[in-house]
Amino acid sequence: MPAPQERDLNKATSSFKSWLIHEKGLDKDLDVEILGGPENTGFSNETLSFIVSEKNKKTGYVLRFHPTGYFVFPEYDIEKQFLIMKHLRPLGIKVPEVVWYEPNPDFLESAFYVMKMCDGQAPSDNPPFHQEGWLFDSNEELRQKVWNGWIEEMSKIHKVEVSDDFNFLINAPASVRPLDQDLSFYQSFYEWAIESEKHEVLEQTMKWLRENKPKQSSDQFSIQWGDCRVPNIMYNEKGSVTGVLDWEMVGLGDPCQDLAWGIAIDDCNTDGINIQKLSGFPSKQQTIELWEELTGLKSTNFNYYYLLAIYKFAVIMIRVVKKLEYYEIMPPGLDAHINNHASQMLQTKLGEM
Repeated sequence: MPAPQERDLNKATSSFKSWLIHEKGLDKDLDVEILGGPENTGFSNETLSFIVSEKNKKTGYVLRFHPTGYFVFPEYDIEKQFLIMKHLRPLGIKVPEVVWYEPNPDFLESAFYVMKMCDGQAPSDNPPFHQEGWLFDSNEELRQKVWNGWIEEMSKIHKVEVSDDFNFLINAPASVRPLDQDLSFYQSFYEWAIESEKHEVLEQTMKWLRENKPKQSSDQFSIQWGDCRVPNIMYNEKGSVTGVLDWEMVGLGDPCQDLAWGIAIDDCNTDGINIQKLSGFPSKQQTIELWEELTGLKSTNFNYYYLLAIYKFAVIMIRVVKKLEYYEIMPPGLDAHINNHASQMLQTKLGEM
């Protein structure tokens, strides 16, 4: 579900118009129409869409803000999101065209970046696209094309050379193994999210993850999209990719994590809540094989990263549920931040290891 909208939309529209005129030199007679935020996806970010009309030309813009309300992630770097899209687009990755980054929070109450609107639509997160929506109403051929489009765009990202242009993604010394850095981050994320409570399943899983790390010699290295999955892609009516979205979890490390994340979250949002997967989508094995074929990389450590993906999802769900309670969308006292479809799935998969 979308994040609760706390901004005064009329004020945001007026402020954006003023910013375009006075900071970016656009025509003072331009008109700005607000379209609102995303309807079926997004809970950790603040996003608004606008149509800007200037001299008989209309342009759709999307603004992504640094959050000002209840945070889901302990850290949020929107400049990094801006930069990754800026550097990937010339390489043929179908990210939105980013236009401006504004670090000064004085204009619209927080830092933000501006990108051009993509045509098409993203499959729904809430409810899951396996349950209803345009993919639910489509045919098997289109579903296969949509899923394969995700694999193909993910593979292109994993084949990008990690040059000095991407140094902004480095946040640890070269001597630190990316997997160790990842485990430490999510351990700290868990401790921050759970506050004074305990989550036995998460603590048992982290213990297993630390004790069963793959051999470092098997590590692969590339850009990791992070939140790498089908609902973070825009598609046109023919199922072709028009936009690769949501880069808040981007980093560097083993690209097999992206592959595992996309499959694991899809499993959590179907098997984890007793929803049958739609026909037409390639199987897990077919997905893995196509990714290996397109990238030349190995899925040797897939099962480890699959469990790690569900662990991360369960940590994130702690804050998502608390945010729902904070905004009175969900009643408190249900312990849903501890007992939910992600943590239940995690317990099942841990037991299979």
